Amino acid sequence: MQYGVRAVRDRTDAELIQECLDGHSEAWDFLVHRYSRLIYSIPFKWGLQREDAKEIYQSVWLDCFQELHSLRDINRLQAWLVRIAIRKCYRFSTNKRSRPEDVEIVETDHASEDPSEGLIARLDREQLIRMSIAKLTERCQQVIKALFFEDPFPGYATIAARLGLSSNSIGFTRDRCLERLGKLLEELGYEH
Repeated sequence: MQYGVRAVRDRTDAELIQECLDGHSEAWDFLVHRYSRLIYSIPFKWGLQREDAKEIYQSVWLDCFQELHSLRDINRLQAWLVRIAIRKCYRFSTNKRSRPEDVEIVETDHASEDPSEGLIARLDREQLIRMSIAKLTERCQQVIKALFFEDPFPGYATIAARLGLSSNSIGFTRDRCLERLGKLLEELGYEH
């Protein structure tokens, strides 16, 4: 089976899961890539340190690899991964607090709670945004990332120079990219 950058954007989770189960390592790589940022972000939302986040991230993907065949609803992969990650964060933070030798424990709002539906909903929305941005053209991705994610803000002149455009056309390009992003989000079922 031939895999290309464009092809993976169009593959559903169900298709990738089936290909993983059929032994296609490229499908596994694409599946991990699709949800890497989402899974890696969860431990940070719990206030965990980078090394702990790496450990949880690896553990989530190990569980996924070992249990993928048992996933009942392959259309719910994202929710399943999020729940695995949240449970691991909860257990990790609970275990860490119960060890007396760990004096410098960062308490978080989530440390004493069960995984919250609010957190899951927020993570779902963030993932939909990432997936939608990934479906934009390269130019629109650059515009969106520069305008909304770069810190400090690079300014219109810098963005225009990067893209080989005039400064006056950035507003039009921004509006067109945001309109396309809005449509993609709507197609994926994004709710405010």
